[in-house]
This record gives sequence, structure tokens and C-alpha cells, in this order.
Amino acid sequence: MDKYLILIKKFDNFNKDAHEVVIDNLYDLGVEGVEIKTPWTKKELDQVNGDYFAIENNIDETIINAYIQETDYLKNKIEIDKILGNYNITNVEDEEKWLLAYQKYFNIMKPGNKFVIVPAWLNYEAKEGELIIKIDPSIAFGTGSHPTTKNVLLLMENINFFNKRVADVGAGSGILSIGSHLMGAKDILVIDNDEDAIKVSKENLIEFNNIEFMVNNLLDDIDIKFDIIIANIVADVIKLLAQYLDKNLSEGGIFLVSGIIDNKWQEVKQQILSKGLKLEKKTEEDGWVTAKFIKE
Repeated sequence: MDKYLILIKKFDNFNKDAHEVVIDNLYDLGVEGVEIKTPWTKKELDQVNGDYFAIENNIDETIINAYIQETDYLKNKIEIDKILGNYNITNVEDEEKWLLAYQKYFNIMKPGNKFVIVPAWLNYEAKEGELIIKIDPSIAFGTGSHPTTKNVLLLMENINFFNKRVADVGAGSGILSIGSHLMGAKDILVIDNDEDAIKVSKENLIEFNNIEFMVNNLLDDIDIKFDIIIANIVADVIKLLAQYLDKNLSEGGIFLVSGIIDNKWQEVKQQILSKGLKLEKKTEEDGWVTAKFIKE
């Protein structure tokens, strides 16, 4: 069995706009999973009020943990060095420990008033009004702590999902699909072009019977009209997804988008508006934009 490595890079001032480029390049060089750990803001710490977050786990700087097999690392070390500069390496003895390494970074989180994201290996008793999203994100997929996921969940808390048909495009670990189910959605289609993502989503959503899974390129060859389409991906892919809104979003339907760096927001917005949708709400945090559009 090949040995796994964790490449650890710390940034005092991480350039948010460079985020997508850094991560994409690492994946091209054999990295199998990337975790970005950022310091909790004062607002976030005040919000959880010590109930959901172990304060001692907070960090002072942004840390990227990149998980890679040793053979891939040695083959691509020169290019990886150019991307990361100075970084540290931790050896992982076997695959099982590699897959479990991320768990120490994943804590119980409450992004807003309703949803509480709970790691599958922890127990948590829901308080009144709380909806529990219990997941094991696996190493390559989201835990819900990033502003892109967190702010979609905040928007979802104020949307009527009851009896709605939902598509979660680029579902990753399935957090937003679980949230849709808990909010009363009737049917949910979970879509990702990554078979591993669909595998993780299936494991996290195994107890729900109103959810279908599909490895697919966006909404290609899907003739269903959805009441709500959720896309927490990247700006350029959201622009492509907008081409399906005529066919796949019902009149009065909602298009929730996230994962958009702020300097690409205007072009994404214009692309969606050109499809006859209206911008209803926009939030921005740490250079990331999340938005809700309505199809008039």
C-alpha cells in the first residue's frame, strides 16, 4: 500500500482570489483532497457562544492541508514547490489514518438559527427548533464551515421548501441536500460529475428515501423542471449552469448560487439576469458571494 502525505501550507494573509487557482493546480498534480482551515471571526465566535465550537481549536492563520500519495508527490514535487513555496510535510502511515486525519478539524457548527452540522462520529442532542445535518464529509468534500456553504444554509432557512422539487448541482458531501430534505422538500436530485462525491453523498443521505443520485455534467439530458436549483460550485460553472434555467427551472422557481469570488460576481450576475431571473438577495463574506435569484 502506498504511503500518504499531508502537505501543510500556512498563509498569514491568504489571497482569496487566488484560492481557486491554487487548489485547481494542486489537484492537477495528484493531490486527492484539500482542506482549507481559516480562523473563526469574532462574529462567528460570538454567534456560537461556546456551545458548538471548541475555542482551543481556533487558529490564527489560514492553513491548507493537501492530501497526496507519496509516489504522486515525488513525481510532481518541483511543480508543487513552485505553487506552495515553503511548506511542511506530515507522513501518514496508512490509508485508514489518511482518511481519518481531517476529523480533528471538523467540529459541530451552527451557521444560523436552524441548521446544526454535526460530524457523524459525534453525538449531539438537538435543541428546540434545530435541524441536524449529520455528515461524514470524507477528505475531499465540504464540512460546511466555509462561507460558500454556510451562507447558502442561511438563505435556505428562509425559503419554503415544503413539497418542492430540488436539484443540488455539485453536491459534494450532500450538506445542502440534507438541508433541503429537513426543510420539507418532496424530491431531491443530487448531481455531481465526480463519482467519489456521489458515493459520499449516498453514504450521508442513506436514510432518506426521497433522494436520487446522478453522476452527470450539470443538467445535461435532464428534462425535469425544478422548483429550486442549488449550485455551490465555482463562478465559471455557474455561468454554464445558467444556460439550463429556461428548461429546468419552474416559473417562480429559486436559483441559489455560491462559490463565486467577488471579482467574478458581476459577470455571473449578468449571465443569470439575462435568463429572465431577478436578484432577490446577495451576501458577501471574505470575498465570497452567495445569492438568491427568482425566475419571474
